Amino acid sequence: MTAIQKDFETLSSPTASQKQKLLALKFLGHWLGDIHQPLHVSFKDDRGGNEIDVTGECTSNLHSAWDTCLVLAAVNEDVEDAATDLMKSITPAKIEKWTHSEAKDWANESFAITVKHRPNTA
Repeated sequence: MTAIQKDFETLSSPTASQKQKLLALKFLGHWLGDIHQPLHVSFKDDRGGNEIDVTGECTSNLHSAWDTCLVLAAVNEDVEDAATDLMKSITPAKIEKWTHSEAKDWANESFAITVKHRPNTA
């Protein structure tokens, strides 16, 4: 989570160059995506879902299904429509909740989802 803080600091720095800010923004998008992805805060033995096979519409491992197949199924071919729908779903209450939380809260939320839905590996 220190990378998230570092990139926020770079973006708000009056002395950072535009190139530095662009790089920080790109990484921040990556880190925030990762922290909301339960498999990125899972357990070492499942290697982020790479060791969990899935069947059905998304046949591969769970990580690949999450990163690609499920996203494509949700978005379909029209990314612009998906983005418009997503923007419409953002309410003032959601914005309030998001702006009063921290990266550790998001990681803990993702980890709780992981623990709740983790397959029994015993």
